[in-house]
Amino acid sequence: MMKQKRYMLLYKSYFIGFLFLFIASLIIFNLFYIQNCSYKYKKSFIEKTIRTNLIKAKRGNIYASDSSILAMSIIKYDIHIDFRSISEKLFKENIFFLCNSLESLFKKPKNFFYKKFQYEKKKGNRYFLLVKNLDYPHFKKLRNFPIFNKGKIRGGFIVEKKNFRVHTLESIGKRTLGYDDHRGKVGLEGAFSKYLKGKNGQRLEQRISSNIWKPLNSGNEIDPEDGKDVYSTIDISLQDIAYNALLHELTISHADHGCVILMKVKSGEISAMINLEKTKKNIYEDLRNFSVWECSEPGSTFKTMAILAALEDKKIETDMMVNTKDGIMKLRGKKIRDSHYSGYRKMNLKQILEHSSNVGIAKIIYKNYKENPKKFIEHFIKWKLDKKIGIDIPGESSPFIPKPGGDNWSSITLPWMTFGYNLKLTPLQILTFYNSIANKGIMIKPIFIRDIKFYGKSIKKYPIPIVMNPSIASKKSIKKIQNMLEGVVKNGTAKKYYHPEYPYAGKTGTTQLDYWIKGKPLSYNSSFVGYFPAKNPKYSCIVVISKPEKGYYGIEIAVPVFDKIARSIYPKIVKKYLNKNNKVDINFIKRIKESKNSSLIHYFDQGIMPNIISFPGKEIIPLLENRGIKIQYKGIGKVYFQSIKPGNKLKKNKVIFLKLEE
Repeated sequence: MMKQKRYMLLYKSYFIGFLFLFIASLIIFNLFYIQNCSYKYKKSFIEKTIRTNLIKAKRGNIYASDSSILAMSIIKYDIHIDFRSISEKLFKENIFFLCNSLESLFKKPKNFFYKKFQYEKKKGNRYFLLVKNLDYPHFKKLRNFPIFNKGKIRGGFIVEKKNFRVHTLESIGKRTLGYDDHRGKVGLEGAFSKYLKGKNGQRLEQRISSNIWKPLNSGNEIDPEDGKDVYSTIDISLQDIAYNALLHELTISHADHGCVILMKVKSGEISAMINLEKTKKNIYEDLRNFSVWECSEPGSTFKTMAILAALEDKKIETDMMVNTKDGIMKLRGKKIRDSHYSGYRKMNLKQILEHSSNVGIAKIIYKNYKENPKKFIEHFIKWKLDKKIGIDIPGESSPFIPKPGGDNWSSITLPWMTFGYNLKLTPLQILTFYNSIANKGIMIKPIFIRDIKFYGKSIKKYPIPIVMNPSIASKKSIKKIQNMLEGVVKNGTAKKYYHPEYPYAGKTGTTQLDYWIKGKPLSYNSSFVGYFPAKNPKYSCIVVISKPEKGYYGIEIAVPVFDKIARSIYPKIVKKYLNKNNKVDINFIKRIKESKNSSLIHYFDQGIMPNIISFPGKEIIPLLENRGIKIQYKGIGKVYFQSIKPGNKLKKNKVIFLKLEE
């Protein structure tokens, strides 16, 4: 019996011990669970109410060749008020003074602000929006107003900075400047984004309501690093000239789109690049970069390349004669025609290029290369016309040069190539080749950037020039081609625009589009590519206008644009307008007095006063002041009096007085 009692006591003690252990374990488990859940809930709460937000860096500026700004980031300010941070005493003592100040700044009744602030203060609003997108001068005044001058902690003055991108060439170079955003990377903005964008900073923010976050004071805030500045080769005044010349012709011819590229011969610097396309609203805008993107058959501008290849192989000579007969050549069941339907009869090589004879060029090239077309094609491979140039800005299309034995080669490919069909090139690729002719055979890579700077200090300089090919052909062959291109303007398809005081050289082109589609209405590309002056050229230029409705030959559509550009720039680059005594030539003065066009700014660059009578004051005055010229004027409307007569030399710091009237 005693033994049984001892067992019962032993079992009882075991049970109590087990129960105690179980309860202790349960308590420990619950404590752990509660602690763990608390951490998770706390973490979840923090994640939902506190966030790390990026502070966008200020994007670097893009500058023109004269260091004027093409693109810049401006700071705008959003101002919020934390009414809980403002003590009752500070609020009551200063609310009237604050509302008076706000009335003068925002031109709203002070009573409006007083009622609103009283209501928001009573409600305890910690993130009341006062104003959005405030500029710096207004922000500077606002932060010194009563209450706000106590800052964020005591005055509840919360400031948020935002960067806005502004382009000064929005209408005349939007696509060239480009963008870097959700649409992709385009133009200079896209090409040099890694330098321009800088490094973003970060800061902690607290959720105030569902979609409103308030910045927190924290030692963990990282300031953003500004982007670098990019110095481009674009010349604003030349960009303006090219834009107006192209727009004028597009409007007259009702063309679908067009482009102009202006390039410095020796350096390869792109001084102007304009692309315009007709919109649904029947206006022209800079929407796509046809200059580097549109790859099409070049037409007769390719004849220059074909002739240079044959000259290099010594297959032809400039005095050789070709009988074009009636302007039709039958080959493999196909007909090659000249635009001059009665034919040119017998012509030498120079005349073939001058008059752009399809039959003449096809005959001489087909005769000399039909047995070995590969030798002909090798020249274009050597000149790298089958590859992209590799320019800095994105979007360059790949050219196409057919090769013997390839899928795109047939028995008629060779003769049709000679006048620019069955191959494709972009306007910039064509210009690069012609620029090498102007540059005595040295092929230069087109460049858009000179320098990249950070706070005024150069961190990367771009080499100028970048030689792609030191000699595309012998000096003898280059000289012959230069002579022929000069003859195109003097005696050939562009002779309508020849003027001995503005000599330039180049080649017209007219290309039929979509000719393989039966039943489709005929449409054309009109082009002219060349350089000026004809001797010792400074600039090369290409004009391509697509699908004009009125006219289609290069001489009708493209040459007028080139001519306007060349004539506008001539006063800048040719010193012959000044005589030995450094006085302005009388004939030149006469031309200035008679001139009335958008290029007059270039006479100012020469230190000469042009005729600005009848120009709208709102256009001419800012234009001149931006050039550093001092202007004083009276009235509004158009200029009817100018104190310095047209043709007179401008003296430094001399003020020009203007009178304007409606």
